[in-house]
Amino acid sequence: MKLRWTAKVSKGIARGSIQSVLLLLIILSSLVACSGGQSNGAVVSDGSSKSQFEAGNEYFRQGNLEKAVEAYQKTIELDPTNQGAYVNLGVAYYQQEKFDLAEAQYRKALELKPDDGEVAYNLGALYLQQALMKGDPPDQAGLAKAVKQLEQAIYLAPHLAEPLFSLGVAYRGLGQKDKAMEAFQKFLDQKPKDETAAKEAERYLKELKGQ
Repeated sequence: MKLRWTAKVSKGIARGSIQSVLLLLIILSSLVACSGGQSNGAVVSDGSSKSQFEAGNEYFRQGNLEKAVEAYQKTIELDPTNQGAYVNLGVAYYQQEKFDLAEAQYRKALELKPDDGEVAYNLGALYLQQALMKGDPPDQAGLAKAVKQLEQAIYLAPHLAEPLFSLGVAYRGLGQKDKAMEAFQKFLDQKPKDETAAKEAERYLKELKGQ
């Protein structure tokens, strides 16, 4: 099972500022429950691709990112067509703030499955995070890159609310208020389950409307 970062900061948003919006986005992303592994911390693998993948998921759940990375790498060595392994490896690298490595894994995952909207969102959220981390103001070229990727994610997976929130953050950073408000409103219209994200979207809307 893939580890998915959706509207929770799978990565990032900052609070009260664009930087905080980045941090919140990561929190917004939801981690799909992993299967396999042992609840007592022991991870067993028989050496097969499937077993290595499940071990990686369990290590990730435990917060052992180094071991998770190793397991996902072994999974890919055994089965280079395992798209989920590339995705999860990208998520693990993202958590380690190894953004270039994370991007490479997301891109490989999209090569294997170009219509995967969730991975397209992961990549867009990564671009957004990188742009926001440049400082205040954030990197404009990076924000434009994030917008393009997030628009693609929305096209591929219109049912996902999270890309809309991230898109609003990106447009806000670009100073495109109308588009930012439209994105935040569409995000709220989907009635997101994440209350923190919803409150942030409402706060941004009020700010952008000058209320």
